[in-house]
Amino acid sequence: MRNEIILQSFYWEMCTGEYKEEFPAECELWHLLNQKADTFAEIGFTSVWIPPATKGNAGTYDVGYGVYDLWDLGEFDQKGTVRTKYGTKEELLQAIKELHENNIKVYFDAVLNHRFGADETEEVELQEGEQAEVWTKFNFPGRQEQYSDFKLNWKCFDGVDWNERSQEIGKYLFEGKDWDWSYGEDFLMGADLDYNNEKVREDVINWGKWIVNDLGFDGFRIDAAKHIDNGFIRNFVKEVDESSKKELFFGGEVWVDKEETLIDYLKQINNKRLKVFDYPLREKFIEMKNREIDMNSLKNSGLVNQGNYKNRAVTFVDTHDTDRDQKRENIESISHYKYQAYAYILMRAEGIPTVYWKDYFTRDMADNLQPLINARSQYAYGKGHESDVTDENTYCYIREGKNNETGLVLLITVDKSGDDIVKDIDTKNPNSKYIDITGHFDHVVKTKKQGIGTFKVKAKEDQGWSVWVKK
Repeated sequence: MRNEIILQSFYWEMCTGEYKEEFPAECELWHLLNQKADTFAEIGFTSVWIPPATKGNAGTYDVGYGVYDLWDLGEFDQKGTVRTKYGTKEELLQAIKELHENNIKVYFDAVLNHRFGADETEEVELQEGEQAEVWTKFNFPGRQEQYSDFKLNWKCFDGVDWNERSQEIGKYLFEGKDWDWSYGEDFLMGADLDYNNEKVREDVINWGKWIVNDLGFDGFRIDAAKHIDNGFIRNFVKEVDESSKKELFFGGEVWVDKEETLIDYLKQINNKRLKVFDYPLREKFIEMKNREIDMNSLKNSGLVNQGNYKNRAVTFVDTHDTDRDQKRENIESISHYKYQAYAYILMRAEGIPTVYWKDYFTRDMADNLQPLINARSQYAYGKGHESDVTDENTYCYIREGKNNETGLVLLITVDKSGDDIVKDIDTKNPNSKYIDITGHFDHVVKTKKQGIGTFKVKAKEDQGWSVWVKK
């Protein structure tokens, strides 16, 4: 089997402003994914994470996280449009078909925490005894009960963030309700779904089964997972997974920056089918970006280095949340040493690495990313080992390989001296030849009978990564 590599196939500003002018094909994303399916396979991607395909409150301007109707994937005339920002349901299904024909799996970005864009308001009593007018009545008039006849009203929510009567933003908990048992704060935004409501649970789980069994998706990225009821997450994964014969992917976005906190979340959910995005590892990449890192710390950082949890990590460098043109409070994009970060996640034996569309397709990064993807696809096999020659500036890692054609040595550095850094590394492969797939060095390294070879990496930010692969 090929090593897994996920492509995140969108970014926040897609088809807006200068991106719309420079990359107009991205405005028809489902059609573009269809066209590029064979290219993705040639690049080395094994799966594609698509944006939320559900009809949003803002119609064709909605990135997808302001979800209005889960069951409308660009098929019904609602919110002023039939299509979503990315295209029609028919175009989406055609893209899935083409991706599958190229042996690429497709993951749906499921926004299950909240809803936006109700069709009518209702008068409700709040926990404090006051009356409020709230947008909680979802009739889905364009869909006319196709796929599901379930409509939402205030009883389907715990609370909202807007009181139409007072015209004020707030956090309004309804009378007789409690916030759900979630790992983080239950309320995040919009109208917060009440997963203590049996009908709500049933409708969303039925939707998940429809997505994988009727439409052919291969799994989910679960948005804002720590804000959703823990019991519901557990049951959603369990019931949807058991409904399918495929080995489905479930990746939760749990935005916490400590490994022990992420492990505690996984323990509370208590379903081993759930993986999570490795935000603690990304915190280490921020340290690397700022050159505030001891590279020895990469030996034990992130979920990807935590014992029995190593293979429940989805590793990444940036996403639509962390990398936006408009800066967000306390959120840093990885603007320096980004190739070093990609080299780290792509060469490791554990974790599923993700490559960000904006990096590969809209920035001038493909030429340097492609050799790293090639190295993962062709050479990153066998046991992985942290090298004992790693120091505070330079990290070294090896893959033993499974046969004479695979195996590699990775060196990444934050040293800026401009020199060639030289390391004697035990490759576990005696009498073998290695070349630098990145092209930063053009000589051949020969290992001795003990398996030790002399490898180099350049002490420059723009060349400070080398992956030596078996020749």
